[in-house]
Amino acid sequence: MHDVLVATLVLLGAALVLGALAERLRQTAVLGYLLAGTVVGPGVLGWVSPSASIGALAELGAATLLFSIGTEFSIQRLRSLGARAFGTGLAQVCTTLAVGFGLARLMGLDARPAFIIGAMLSLSSTAVVARLLVERRELDSAHGRLSMGVLLTQDLAVVPLVIGATLASGSGTAGDAARTLALTAGWAILLAAGFLLLVRVVFPWFLNDRGMSRNRELVAVFAVVCAVGSALGAASAGLSPALGAFVAGVLLGGSPFATQVRAEVAPLRTILITLFFAAVGLAGDPAWAWQNLGASLVAIAAIVAVKFALVFTIARTLAHPAGTSAAAALCLAQIGEFSFVIAEVARAGGVLPASIHQLAVTATIGSLAVAPFLVRFAPRLAGRNGRGTGGAPEHVEPPSPEGDTILIIGFGPAGQRTWAELPDRRRAGAVVIDSNPALVAMAKSMGARAQLGNAGRSEVLEHAGVLNSRVVAVTMADVDVAQHVSSLVRTLAPDAHVITRSRYTSTAADMIRAGAHRAIDEEALVGDRISLEIEAFLRQSTRE
Repeated sequence: MHDVLVATLVLLGAALVLGALAERLRQTAVLGYLLAGTVVGPGVLGWVSPSASIGALAELGAATLLFSIGTEFSIQRLRSLGARAFGTGLAQVCTTLAVGFGLARLMGLDARPAFIIGAMLSLSSTAVVARLLVERRELDSAHGRLSMGVLLTQDLAVVPLVIGATLASGSGTAGDAARTLALTAGWAILLAAGFLLLVRVVFPWFLNDRGMSRNRELVAVFAVVCAVGSALGAASAGLSPALGAFVAGVLLGGSPFATQVRAEVAPLRTILITLFFAAVGLAGDPAWAWQNLGASLVAIAAIVAVKFALVFTIARTLAHPAGTSAAAALCLAQIGEFSFVIAEVARAGGVLPASIHQLAVTATIGSLAVAPFLVRFAPRLAGRNGRGTGGAPEHVEPPSPEGDTILIIGFGPAGQRTWAELPDRRRAGAVVIDSNPALVAMAKSMGARAQLGNAGRSEVLEHAGVLNSRVVAVTMADVDVAQHVSSLVRTLAPDAHVITRSRYTSTAADMIRAGAHRAIDEEALVGDRISLEIEAFLRQSTRE
């Protein structure tokens, strides 16, 4: 345990430093994380060596990321990906496997190592692409939906590909493979049934409990149990942990607690996914790559070019728009993390020579390193070729008729009065956030667009549309909470006009310093109101 903690601390520390440096250079932090693993790994400093414990934590990071993304989807949004997206994924896996096999054979490799190369080439990185799409808010764009459909199909293909690699390594027979596939399918059905039972029966009862609504810590614990439990359940069934976590997230996505669950799991997800990228970097050997620089660069360029060409051609054949096809192809033009599993199976079985194995690992890391640049460029390519079909997210709520989006945080008596006093034309662009399920239900019954969640979390505010809000009204009575939310809103949306409730005159200035443009002083309002009532009474008495 001591060694694992030390290795984790070193990896996260290096990732912190190099990730911050990457951001300073206006690059994605993912590059810094990959480089951090390479620097502290056996190829350079040798401070950390790949181990089963580190690999398990890294895999859990990918699963946690997919779980939180799954809560964004829900079953309805997953269906909106369309059969063509999953059909594109199936065609891509099969075609890339065949092309990779053929190219490897042309290079002089035997059939078994050629199959391994094709299998590795057929997979892209769900963790990298999904994270980048989420960061850039392109998950719901046309090319984002197509990319996710292909990635999920690839995750389903991991099990048969790993079994095929095992057979190619001589570690099993065709009968063993058939039994493994049948057993995996059976466990998958049982696992799906268990998930449905939990989501339809257990989750609603548990999440609507009064204790859950009062104690946000319980929601955090519940989120972690769901993310980790679904990943372990899928792994026990022989499936991809990331895929199992994604399915659990999708099933939970229909719950009103989805936004809050996603926000609570975010800190754990951030740490584990950082560890995931750093662990991937551990496999790098800069000395070997430098000695074989030409071969490494050619391999990386070939991966990007071949996968881009194949995905684009398949997507166009299946009638996807040219811009969407090109952008999705660019997003998928790398080799994924599960390719390391296939490579390790082949290396252990003696199928891949040491030099070919190291070249494959180096090219995989290199393709992951260039992936952020490709994903960043994808929307431009989509806009240029598809007239904007790949860029803007499609799930953003429309603004009000006059273009004003109003965010009301807190739906207690003050929030209710705020919403009720708005003109009808303003209500159409208003969104309510509250952490109390009963108040959210009340807001919806009154016709308001309402979201359940803790507004002190940036993920909840972003999901509610704070980035597009023109006015944000913070109506909570708790002074500390209102001050924190005001500061967070000002950080996320500096152009939004923030109006905050202040219970006391002494805290009004604190609200302004925290980020509010205007603090409504309750004590001053009460004083003004009482003075008006006194004057009205005296005038009435004088007339009488």
